[in-house]
Amino acid sequence: MTKPVTAHLDRGIRIDSVKLVHNTGEIDEYAFETGMLNILSGPRNSSKTTTLKVIDYCFGDRGGMIDALGAAVSDEYVEVSTAIRLNGHPRILTRLLQHGRMNKVYVDGDELTDADFSDWILRELGWPNLRIPKGLHPATASELTPLSFRNLLRHFYRNEESWTSFANKEQEFIRRGVVSMLLGFARSRYDTKDFAVAQAKRRLAEAQAVERDVQDSTLQAVTAISERLGIPVARTLDQVAAAREEVTSQLDGVRQRRHELTREINSLLQGSSTTETAAGYDPSLTSLYEDISKRLQLAVDEVVALEQLGSEHTYSAQTVTSEVTRMERLIASVEIFDALPVRLCPACEQRVDPHRAHDEDACYLCFQPVNEDQRRRRAQVEIRSLRSELADLEDVTTRTAADLQAARTRRDDLQDEQTRLAHRINEQRAAQLAPFMATLENLAAQIAQLEQKMTAFPAVEEILQRRAVASQAVTAAQQAVDALDQEPATVATATLTSVERCALFAERMNEFLHRYRERGWVKGAITINDSDLTFYVGTRPWDQALGAETKVLFFLAYSYATLYLASDLDEEAACPGLLLLDNPYQQGIDTTVVDDVLQDLANAARATGTQVISTQAVPVPRDPATIREIRMPTEYEAP
Repeated sequence: MTKPVTAHLDRGIRIDSVKLVHNTGEIDEYAFETGMLNILSGPRNSSKTTTLKVIDYCFGDRGGMIDALGAAVSDEYVEVSTAIRLNGHPRILTRLLQHGRMNKVYVDGDELTDADFSDWILRELGWPNLRIPKGLHPATASELTPLSFRNLLRHFYRNEESWTSFANKEQEFIRRGVVSMLLGFARSRYDTKDFAVAQAKRRLAEAQAVERDVQDSTLQAVTAISERLGIPVARTLDQVAAAREEVTSQLDGVRQRRHELTREINSLLQGSSTTETAAGYDPSLTSLYEDISKRLQLAVDEVVALEQLGSEHTYSAQTVTSEVTRMERLIASVEIFDALPVRLCPACEQRVDPHRAHDEDACYLCFQPVNEDQRRRRAQVEIRSLRSELADLEDVTTRTAADLQAARTRRDDLQDEQTRLAHRINEQRAAQLAPFMATLENLAAQIAQLEQKMTAFPAVEEILQRRAVASQAVTAAQQAVDALDQEPATVATATLTSVERCALFAERMNEFLHRYRERGWVKGAITINDSDLTFYVGTRPWDQALGAETKVLFFLAYSYATLYLASDLDEEAACPGLLLLDNPYQQGIDTTVVDDVLQDLANAARATGTQVISTQAVPVPRDPATIREIRMPTEYEAP
């Protein structure tokens, strides 16, 4: 199967060079050629795999710097960059290895987050930027997830962990999405109408289930409330409004009857000229009760005043008694303090000699005449005055106590009289109100019952509102399903069907594998199911039919076929134009087989104008026209 390659030679991605900047400012740079196989060769620990990891990191790896490049590279370098061409347009991708800037990708100096980088490069390559159902079946998927550039990169960057699988730790729905994008029918396969219809139908089913549950539960709740309160069972909000209006009218009527009866009772109790006095009722009792109440209040005020006056007299007597005691202590201390010598002058604090010369009847401190009898007599006169005052206070206190006792007696008598009159008035009023009590109690019970019914209506309305909301949700969900069903189907514009695309890709893989019959490959041919994109070897899925060695040949054939996407398929195919292989000598495949494979890949790159970059530690096949060897200059110590 061959096709002339006259166009699309620049489609996809090409790597021009990789640059690593050391902490010291030194630069390691590796240039790559297009239309041939570029082999990074050298012994172990010579940065071959690291160079591919740098390319991968510049392509928007969201992992940490250490996870992506390793601790040794992170410590050694401050910046890495990759010069690329996207559909022939040159770009430089740079990643800075400093904290705070590691989650940014710089495209020609412009800063992009690693999340935005995927959207940017898909747009530059003209590949569809799709969101696909997160699951194998759109009808059962619960959400959409982006099909990012990183997902596609894993299918043409085959690192050491992905030689026996399409991509390391890849979920099946992602694999199907990537293969459909590479083959050019992802747009039609993931037309979101199917997912939207499935989502709308799920929402409709959920809304219908909620409505059924609400219908049953609300009917039971409304019936229970209505039967308990004795109101009509309402099934709609209009019926609730009608029932509320009826109960409100009944409540207003009962309240009006109670108001009229109360007014009639008040007229009777106030002795209105229009109302006859009930038999046995003495209207003078009210006036007498008011007179007794006024006299009782005066008696209470008098008791309070006398209690306060007595308290003040008692306090004054205690004060006078304490003064008498103080004066007696003063007389007793005259002789004691007279014998104490004064050591310091109270004015200037100079020392005073008690033995200094002074008159017998003079003070040795100030030399003024001193007479002991005068001090005692003055204190005794003060004591006699205080005791006279104390006697007067005791007499006044006694009279006040007698007046207080008399006032309390009058107060108690008036309280008893007031209580007796209150009982008589209450008995007479009870006799007057007796004919009305049964009616008042009946009206109060009716009002309470009707008010309780009124409190139930908001709850019934809320319950019925839930049913209305559930019905509206069902209606809205059904309208959404109907609108999606009425949308016109997308008209296919691609020149090839999905079956034809799968067949062409499988044929290209078989072309490659045919050369390795009896050299590690089995006899089965590759076919691809266009519905679930399962790769079959013979009649069995590839992962069940192949062992480890043949799986490596299978993925080498898969990689080989991706180089021909631009020439085999149309513009809808996402042609990478680039193949990155990290140490294809895997799983014990004979070295000569791998050498022949690399030669085939080199010839394919030359024929299609694409690019292959590989790493290996064994001798490189010699073909200067299709294979370029890049020797790694430094062998680093193993960590």
